[in-house]
Parts: sequence; structure tokens; C-alpha cells
Amino acid sequence: MPERTPIRAAIITQDEPFAVPVLLEELLPVKGDRIAAVFIAPPTSRRESFSELVARWRSVFDPWTFVRYGLRYLRAKLLGPRPAGVARRLGVPVEDVADVNAPEFLDRLRELEIELVISVSCPQIFRRRLLELPRLGCINVHSAPLPRYRGMLPTFWVLYHGEAETAVTVHFMVEELDDGPIIMQEAVPIPAGESQASLMRRCKVVGARLLAQTIDLFEMGEVRTRPNPREQATYFSFPTPAEARAFRERGGRWL
Repeated sequence: MPERTPIRAAIITQDEPFAVPVLLEELLPVKGDRIAAVFIAPPTSRRESFSELVARWRSVFDPWTFVRYGLRYLRAKLLGPRPAGVARRLGVPVEDVADVNAPEFLDRLRELEIELVISVSCPQIFRRRLLELPRLGCINVHSAPLPRYRGMLPTFWVLYHGEAETAVTVHFMVEELDDGPIIMQEAVPIPAGESQASLMRRCKVVGARLLAQTIDLFEMGEVRTRPNPREQATYFSFPTPAEARAFRERGGRWL
């Protein structure tokens, strides 16, 4: 057996009540002793208010789905589990971070002697100083078969395009979105009738397992990567109302 050297990692995520808690519930019981802190970044960018975020989602949901999603969101926000609550219950410290690229936050990572930063649905873009700070780098877990389906809502887009399977990918982060070398990737079959919400949750369970295995690889000095070629990449952003309508007309379901 290779000699294992424990590492100190940090997770940067957001207060998202549906998928992030699923990943934390799976990852922290087995690797919580390696996570020095879970940092919660704001769920909206500086360019988008919460009301604008709600309006964006309203534009892609039919009225009934919007009501159901809103009720689920409120219930999760009020009753949990929320990411911070999951982390604290499992013994991992939680801190808020307004700007992940701010000098004071980088100083906080240095103070905690963080060697690896893990992005889990972080809503902010990592800039070079953050990417270069931890000794082992920054990694991201993305619910898509990179290099395909880079960008937003990959679980929606694989369903939109009628894929028979998707994948979960753990990769190194660089300044380009979803563009770093691939560390691990596992296929995820898509059964008939799968909803976007259920596929997202299943991918988070797989993502937790892959992150745990990735931490093991770092500790044993056995991380190997393969390319994430840009020439094979496809990129998708937030769906338009017309694309969301086409998704529903094909029998696609959000919930």
C-alpha cells in the first residue's frame, strides 16, 4: 500500500437547498476529517438580484412547476437540510465568504493551511490568485461528461438532447470554465422518465464518491489526469423560455 499523507481541504459552495446537501451528506461522513471548513458563497452574482433570479427561473417553468419548485425551496430553506446545517451536524466548521477572490479570503485559506480547494456548485468564478494558492490546486465536480456539456445546468441539457447517459467529472480548475484536466469521470445512465431534479441528485451522490476517491489519490500521491480537450467541448448556458417549452413538449420534466 502506498504511504498516505493526510491533506487539509476546504469546500466552497453555496446555500443551495436541493443538491448540495445531498453531496455533503455523502462526502462528509467519510472525509469530514480532511475538510477544514465549508465556505458558503452568496447564491447570486453581483449582477443579479434575488428577484431577478426568481424571474429567470419563472421564465423556464410552467406555472404548476414554478409553484411546486417554490414550495420545495421554501420548505428546504425553512426546515432544511441546508449545506451549513449538514456540515455543522457532521462536525465541519462553516464560514460565509462574500468574495472568493478577495485578498482577505485568500489570507483565510493560508491561515487554515488549505492544500486543496474543492468547488461544489460554487456560484463565483475562481481567479488566478485563488487557483494558484493551494499547494495541490483547486478541483471541481461537474455533473456532465466533460469536455461535453460545459457550463450551466448540465443535467437539464443532457435530458433536453435525449442522452442515454451522462457522467460526473472531477477535474482541475483553470481560468476557463470547466476546462482543466480530468482526474476522475464516471458514467451515469439515464432511465426513461428521469426528471432533472432526480438526475441532479443522483449525480451529486456519484460526485461525493468520486471526490472521496480523489482525496485518497491526492493523499497517496497517485493523481493521474487525462485531457479535457477544448476542440471537443460543447457549452450551454441557462435555457431560454423557448428551449424550456421544447423540453416540456418532448415530455421532459423538471420535477
